[in-house]
Amino acid sequence: SDYQAIDPTFGTLEDVDELVAAAHRRGIRLVMDMVVNHTSDQHPWFIDSQKPNSAHADWYVWSDKQGAGNWHRLGSRLYYGAFGSDFPDLNLSAPSVTAAIDDIARFWVADVGVDGFRIDAAKYLIEDPSATENTPGTKVWLRDFRANVEKAAPGALLIGEVWDPSPVSSAYVPDALDMTFEFGLSTAYIGAVKTGQAQGLAGSFAKITSLYPPVGGFGAFLTNHDMDRVASQLAGDPAELRLAASLLLTGPGVPFVYYGEELGMTGQKPDERIRTPMRWDTSGPAAGFSGHTPWEALSADPAALNVATEAADPGSLWSSYRDLIALRGAHPALSEGAYVPVTSDAAGVVAAIRSAPSETALVVANVSDTPADAGLTLAAGPLCGTPAASVVLGGDEGAATASGPTVTAAGGFSGYRPLTIPARSVVVIDLAP
Repeated sequence: SDYQAIDPTFGTLEDVDELVAAAHRRGIRLVMDMVVNHTSDQHPWFIDSQKPNSAHADWYVWSDKQGAGNWHRLGSRLYYGAFGSDFPDLNLSAPSVTAAIDDIARFWVADVGVDGFRIDAAKYLIEDPSATENTPGTKVWLRDFRANVEKAAPGALLIGEVWDPSPVSSAYVPDALDMTFEFGLSTAYIGAVKTGQAQGLAGSFAKITSLYPPVGGFGAFLTNHDMDRVASQLAGDPAELRLAASLLLTGPGVPFVYYGEELGMTGQKPDERIRTPMRWDTSGPAAGFSGHTPWEALSADPAALNVATEAADPGSLWSSYRDLIALRGAHPALSEGAYVPVTSDAAGVVAAIRSAPSETALVVANVSDTPADAGLTLAAGPLCGTPAASVVLGGDEGAATASGPTVTAAGGFSGYRPLTIPARSVVVIDLAP
């Protein structure tokens, strides 16, 4: 109901200023959720829009007749609200509305200093007579919005929520958005961990990386605030949770970790139970989340499942996430390398070359319950010379493998067996020229 204020429940604008400054001092950038498709029905714009001749009369989508989609009656007229009557859709085709949204975005990036936006419901912004999702008008609007944000804060990030198959979500990148969240890959990650079969994940990797720009372009994740938590989907199995984390943090795209995943927090629908307080320690009344009784009860997890306890345990899931994130940051091949699929002759193994200008690595994941001695083949790739192979994750880390691959004239290799890959694990091998 107010795009330039903070709900008093959560604090003040001064608190946000302090948060942004503290994050920036630590080299952390802050990306903020922004809802532009709709407002609250309590927003002053919508209240004024109900008067036919008001200054905001055309700021929402009104009709005298019931049309296709989610229309809601108010008096003698109807208004469009894709997500319900509480959330009337803005009429982003009106220049005055777009100007207001541009000004709000400028406020947050230029005045407050946030570093970009996650655009909620990005595929719904502009409806036309034949479609309410993914219209050409939506992509044009986002392209222009992105240009205005870039003017206000060069380098600001725009990532969109486009919950659709990969060919649809990738069509927004790079012209309309910097990135979109890749929902298909989320499903493929968890499916591979559950089944122990790699073919589906290998196919998803190959398709997705062919659709998006070779570096970045999509946000990779396991679950988000609209899904049952990964720990619940995997029944809290420690080996499966570590494998899922390893796949995400050695895989392509830009990884996003939903809070609590690094602890193994559980939660299943309804939404309130997948958005429970973060567990920081064992203190009452809310595990360090608050000194007061929280808005929602804690997750139904053991008291030892918290940041303080797991951070002190080098064998915890939290420590695994910490180590994987550090590994990704230390190796350009993982953090910014292009993804080149590698064929495996083992049903439970998926592999790829990750190649950056300064480094090349081979990533081999065994999602099965048994160790795998897979033969790996790359028809053509970026390799040259006689690379030396050393393990940087999994197996005997820091040790050289028996030998690197024999590189073909096309920059690939055939039938390469680097080492036995332990069950439910990922191995990363640096291939130094």
